[in-house]
Amino acid sequence: MLRTFGSFFLLLVLAAAASAQVSWLDRPINNWNNASGVVPPAPRMLVAIDPMCRSQIRAPESIADRAVTRAGWSLFGPSQTFGPTTIVTAMAGADGMCRPDQYNAFVFVRDRFAGTLAPEPMTARTDGSMGLVRLNSSTELTAEFARYTSRDALCCPSQTSTVNYSMGRGARAIVVPGDVDTAAVCREDGGEVGTMDNVVSGTVSYRQRSALPSGAVLLVKIVDVTRQDASAVVVAEQRIDTSGKQVPIPFDLAYDRTRVQERNRYAVQAEIRDGNRLLFITDTSYPVITQGNPRNVEITVVPVGGGGGQRDTVVRGTVSYRQRIALAPNSEVTVRLVDAANNAGTAVAETKFSTGNRQVPFNFELPYEMRNIDRQRSYQLQAEIRSGGELKFRTESGVPVTLRGNQDQNIEIIVVPASDGPTPVTGRTISLSKFGTGTLNIEGRSSMFLIRASVSVDANGNAAVTLSRLDGSIAFSGKLTYFDENTLRITVEGSGDADASGEIQVSYSGRNLRNLTASDLVLDGQNVTLRF
Repeated sequence: MLRTFGSFFLLLVLAAAASAQVSWLDRPINNWNNASGVVPPAPRMLVAIDPMCRSQIRAPESIADRAVTRAGWSLFGPSQTFGPTTIVTAMAGADGMCRPDQYNAFVFVRDRFAGTLAPEPMTARTDGSMGLVRLNSSTELTAEFARYTSRDALCCPSQTSTVNYSMGRGARAIVVPGDVDTAAVCREDGGEVGTMDNVVSGTVSYRQRSALPSGAVLLVKIVDVTRQDASAVVVAEQRIDTSGKQVPIPFDLAYDRTRVQERNRYAVQAEIRDGNRLLFITDTSYPVITQGNPRNVEITVVPVGGGGGQRDTVVRGTVSYRQRIALAPNSEVTVRLVDAANNAGTAVAETKFSTGNRQVPFNFELPYEMRNIDRQRSYQLQAEIRSGGELKFRTESGVPVTLRGNQDQNIEIIVVPASDGPTPVTGRTISLSKFGTGTLNIEGRSSMFLIRASVSVDANGNAAVTLSRLDGSIAFSGKLTYFDENTLRITVEGSGDADASGEIQVSYSGRNLRNLTASDLVLDGQNVTLRF
């Protein structure tokens, strides 16, 4: 009975997997776009975009850009504009080689969202991943999508689907996908259409939580392992300079078909070196090419002489903050060990863990390997706390750590309120004020009666909101991060000498201030309610 149930369950899983692999490009297209004008929110990613990939993220410059970033997306690549139509590409994450993960293209007409070019976010180097997008006119555009078969290497999809889109000119324009043209990819040498079946592709990774040195080199080989009593013959090899990139590291290894015989057995081997020092190597066979074996493999290498990667030592301590703010359940704490001279560079070691339902202080253990430590350099610890993927707290400056004796134990890391922070809007000078009535309530205190409010914005994006009472005033300072004809949004950074965070929304008409409201406004750790 148990075996029957297991077989039935396996069939269900395989059927679901097969169904998931059917691309929307192969079915009659029912338009997923509507006229709501609301940008779909970015999917929540378990891992934040690696700092080394952030140089590819584009700062918002237009109303369309800001609408996309407000929905949680990160902009990449240039935007395209033809008359009133603009296309923006954005992603929720990035893979180990900084390729976009969970990405889409967003179309705006007269700064109003008109739709996406795919029904769901896409991942690079998968079937249906979007490539070239052309805005042919203000109402017509095309997009190309990679099409993979089970025989294709990750580098080389054998087909491409091209989709033509149109959109109306009205106030509620909507993107409408039309014809789909799927064609084989022709080889550059003018020969027959091929699937590049002389390429073995995949990734190389390891399980240890340690960073590769910036000069590390990955060497991947295809070897003939038919004769166990003789040295393996190298069929092809590829050398990859990691240049600071971390695992998983992808590879595409082309080989000469004339050197492969169907009756022989072949495997992929990999090693990672730092100069003359061998760091990692394969200890498992990864068969490929012949006898029904695949041309795509995920390789896991192990530390040399590590017996599974034994750690040299561990930094222990706590992460905490001073504010009286409850943290959301299942927030994520990240602790990094970094070179003090390059604290924005790749971490020497890193650990992440969920808070569950606990509150500060959080105990942590950060293993590191002594071979990655230079005794002539100084090191420090950094930490951050995220809730639902959003940054809530971060170290203001690194905490120095001495990696010897017991001096790397019981270290207290204090984090302060922080946010990923939208880019300030510059080039706008605004001055608004109003006499009226309102209230400001700081948690645990009596409400303050307000009689006047004023808002000022400088051309560099600096903003201030001053709230006047009968017996004084309170001012919040920050950055202008959004504006349109009726609304300003100011991200709060401080209040005099006090810590403050959150956002103040300003409603206005011309030079007249209408009202003020606030979201997540916090002053010295106390929640603040504002109405004016």
